[in-house]
Amino acid sequence: MFPFIKVSSLGKKTGRRILGATILLLGSGASVAFTRAADDEANKPKKQFYKAQDRLATMKAAALFEPKAVGEANILEGPTQKKKEFQFHNGDTVICEFKTAGKDMGGKTPKFGCQINKVVSADGTAQTATPEIDDSDPIKVKFGADDNEVYAEIVATRLMWALGYYADSWFSVKVECHDCPDNPASGSGNKTTRNYYPATIVRKFPGHKMTEQNKPEQGWSWKELDADNGQPVYERDGLKLLMAFIKHSDNKPPQQRLSCDKVNIDQSTQPFTVTCESPVMLVQDVGATFGGGGWFTSNTGAKVNLDEWSQKSLWNKAGSEAQPKQCQATLKKSLSASDGLNDPEISEDGRRFDAGLMCQLSDKQIEDLFRASHIAEMPKYHNSDGSFKSGVDEASILKDWVAAFKAKREELAKARCLWKDKPADLSVIDNPAKLATVPNFCSAQPH
Repeated sequence: MFPFIKVSSLGKKTGRRILGATILLLGSGASVAFTRAADDEANKPKKQFYKAQDRLATMKAAALFEPKAVGEANILEGPTQKKKEFQFHNGDTVICEFKTAGKDMGGKTPKFGCQINKVVSADGTAQTATPEIDDSDPIKVKFGADDNEVYAEIVATRLMWALGYYADSWFSVKVECHDCPDNPASGSGNKTTRNYYPATIVRKFPGHKMTEQNKPEQGWSWKELDADNGQPVYERDGLKLLMAFIKHSDNKPPQQRLSCDKVNIDQSTQPFTVTCESPVMLVQDVGATFGGGGWFTSNTGAKVNLDEWSQKSLWNKAGSEAQPKQCQATLKKSLSASDGLNDPEISEDGRRFDAGLMCQLSDKQIEDLFRASHIAEMPKYHNSDGSFKSGVDEASILKDWVAAFKAKREELAKARCLWKDKPADLSVIDNPAKLATVPNFCSAQPH
């Protein structure tokens, strides 16, 4: 502790000298402390794998799925949000301060980083920053009515979450961006307040993204899912089949993420030994979905295109109740998806698992998948003045998407494939959430 010096009891010049020396000493000590803290932080080992075998061990233990009562999922509301963060609801207006140009955030879709100041709901209820809200990091905003990813990402992640597969949480909102440049994606142009709708914001699935040293873009491949993940066949094949269902063709490894809840680093070994608690393997980028898939992930063909998606069969090969076959789902990976998933073979384990989950979705839940994405705002449904084209309204648009979804779900439910690792107790597939009664909204029996 430094002694308290009462300057008033000394001569002015003497007092100034002593005070100056004290401040210098205090400043020097603080500087040393800050320098040491900075050095300690710089020398602290990064949360990454220093040995390839540690990554493999983590993938072996990683979860893919968490059982839940599918029929109870509130699709419109979405996943539970952290209490210490601003709460997002369908149609909220997010008021924020521009922070980061999209070009500095990676990817090709229009986006920018924004610091939230306030969130206003449709009924006028406002959330503002409080000591209880720790939401200081800028959020990622994807924007543009003609960017089909702002619709696709909502539908795909809400579906994955409702079924029990891990996913990031996306929310469709209106964004009021303050001090926003004319082109927030490039960061160029005059700055003023600008409004964006439709727009989406993301809350990443909790946990730390884990990669090997010096491989910041590393994800996991679908070959690694089969070879190195220790979860049952029905979960692994179920995830692959779900990707075929939504036609997720841009499925290269960087689109998948290995996440750890808590990372432990043993520095007594060389290289360091890294373990992590509650690891999860999830698909993190599903913007090119609900279209036709294929070699080129075009905005019009591969992303939210009802004609393309509805006309693509779920199966290349599938059997029936009377004659099960080795099944193969239809999924043409994009040319850029090296080491991606292409027309995967699917076991009865995975088909039955996904069918049982999908058939628990009610018509309202399916409709809410597309309502939550504000899919009716797509320019293709509107005239230049913003009005709906003749014969089209929100209800008819939602009806068409629901009908296409249910038709594809029936393909899933009525097919029969060959077993790969049939469990002795089929309830782990047919009723993973251990429900008293498992609802079935499909015409066909899923099992």
